[in-house]
Amino acid sequence: MGQYAEFTAPDKHRFRAFVAQPSSPPRGALVLLHEMDARSINRVDSGANRNPMPGVSQRIRALANEHASRGYLVVAPSLFGRGRAGKDHGYKYQIVFSGEQLFNPLQPVDSSRAMLDVQTVVAWAQGQVTQGRVGIMGFCWGGLLAWESACTMPQVFAAASFYGGGMTHPEVSSWRPMCPVLVHLPSTGLFMTQESMDEFVAVQRDQHEANQLAGQSPKIPMVQIEQYDAGYGFDNVGSRQHDLMASQSARLKTSAFFDKYLNF
Repeated sequence: MGQYAEFTAPDKHRFRAFVAQPSSPPRGALVLLHEMDARSINRVDSGANRNPMPGVSQRIRALANEHASRGYLVVAPSLFGRGRAGKDHGYKYQIVFSGEQLFNPLQPVDSSRAMLDVQTVVAWAQGQVTQGRVGIMGFCWGGLLAWESACTMPQVFAAASFYGGGMTHPEVSSWRPMCPVLVHLPSTGLFMTQESMDEFVAVQRDQHEANQLAGQSPKIPMVQIEQYDAGYGFDNVGSRQHDLMASQSARLKTSAFFDKYLNF
């Protein structure tokens, strides 16, 4: 259902985004943010003979189409283009007996500059739907950016973060979102220690309780946290950590979450 469209960020950076349109007037809009690596067969290369603006993985395109079939306008920007121009800015791979394995980043992508692209598609999506209701969801690095978007962009009505790499770091976990956020946490993961996840849960709980005492918060916490007995990356079929039960549960909760906050 979807196809690529070209966008230009405020700093004149050009990038592509996969846009999936529903078959009827949209019930709301979703911005979908990919993982940093787009690993294994799900990645999209952008070599010398291909479009110089990288695309998004087959997995992200399929997910965009899935949410479009549920009535949402979905836009999934490719954030890899913020590295060296004209190349794939995910990760290098090596071939081993078990298949492709991640082994070395080509070049880190600056999150602060990538946020310019996120802001661009959020603003565009807001103008495409009645009442401008835009949600945002992301995975891994994209989950961190979704969290940052919820805390810095008043245009975002709801956000969902799947194991957002880095969002449990002390300097980030205390941020206060401006909209409801659904956070899916794994039980294990290289980018999220159990200690840091416990601290994130405690900080968000304490903030909610403090706001309630001050009469500044609704009864329902602004940050809803779901934890799973699964590893980091459990939603990604292309990952060794994929966990079908955790993935299905998280996706059902996410769909219900967006239906609650984006419909009008």
